[in-house]
Amino acid sequence: LQFLYFIAIFLPMGDAIRTSLLVSGLCFGTVSVPVILTSGGRWMKVFSGVKDWQPLGLCIGLGSVVVSQVVVMMYHGLRNKGTLIQPNKAKKYSFWEGVLTHVSQPEGVTLLGFYLSSTWICRLMNKSYYSFEGGIQWPLVAAQLITFDMLQTAAHMLEHKFATLYRSSHKPHHRFTSPRLFDAFNGSLLDTLFMIIVPLYTTQLLIPSNVWSYMTFGSIFSTWLVLIHSEWTHVWDPLFKKIGFGTPADHHVHHAVYTRNFGHLFTYWDRLGGTYSDPEKIFSKKTDFSTSASRASMS
Repeated sequence: LQFLYFIAIFLPMGDAIRTSLLVSGLCFGTVSVPVILTSGGRWMKVFSGVKDWQPLGLCIGLGSVVVSQVVVMMYHGLRNKGTLIQPNKAKKYSFWEGVLTHVSQPEGVTLLGFYLSSTWICRLMNKSYYSFEGGIQWPLVAAQLITFDMLQTAAHMLEHKFATLYRSSHKPHHRFTSPRLFDAFNGSLLDTLFMIIVPLYTTQLLIPSNVWSYMTFGSIFSTWLVLIHSEWTHVWDPLFKKIGFGTPADHHVHHAVYTRNFGHLFTYWDRLGGTYSDPEKIFSKKTDFSTSASRASMS
C-alpha cells in the first residue's frame, strides 16, 4: 500500500493511472488488516506467543479501523479532486486542520472506541464474534452493511421527525450545509449514540459472524461514512448511483434539503420510502451543479 501511494505521489503519470492506483490503495487499505492476517492463517504465526485471544481480537479490530481511517485521509489528500458538489458553498481549508478536526472529535474516535472496547471486554457481543475460526465471511459482511444502514436510516428519520430529539442530537451536525470529508463525525455525543452505536449493537445481534467479518464490516462502514461526506465527487460515483450505493452528492442533498436522502451507505430505503432526490435535480436549482459537472466533463 505504501509503495502504491509512493508511486502516485512521486512518479509522472497520467491522471487515469494515478487515480487507479489511489483507488486500488483505498480499497485494499480499508480491509488490509483482516485480509492480510487471515491469508493462509498468517495471524496464528504472527501472534503465536499470545495466550489470551480475546483482548487480541479487540486490539486487531480497533487497529483495522484506525488503518482504514489513515488510508481514507491519505486518499483524500493525494487524489485529483474532481468536481465540487456545491461549488457556491465550498470553503477552502488546510488539509492538516481537517485531519486534526477529524481525529479529535469525542463523538467519533472516543465514543466509538469506548463502545467497542466495553462491549467486547464485558462480553456483551453475540458469542460468534469472539471466534477466530474461518476467514472473512463476505456474504455476512454484506448482510451487516445492509442491516446497519437500514437501522441507521430508521434512526436518522426518527431524529428528524421529533423536534426535541433533533435539537438535542442531530442538529449540530446539520450546521454543515455543504459538508467536507472531515465533518463526518462532527456532531454530538447523543447523535452518535442514537444513529451509530444503537444500530451497531442491534446489527451484531441480528447478524452473527466471526471476529474477522466484524472488523471488515466496521472498517468498510466507517470508511464509507467518511467518504460520503466529501465535498468532491469520487471517480466511482456514476457506478454507485446506478446500483443504489450512497455517494457524496446523495448525502449533500440531505445536508441541503433536510427532508430527503436519509440513507448513508445505500439509497434503497429512500427509494422505497419516496424520500430520495436526485442530486443533479436538486443542485441544478440550488448551486448550478449540472453546469459545474458539464464544464468538468468538457475539460
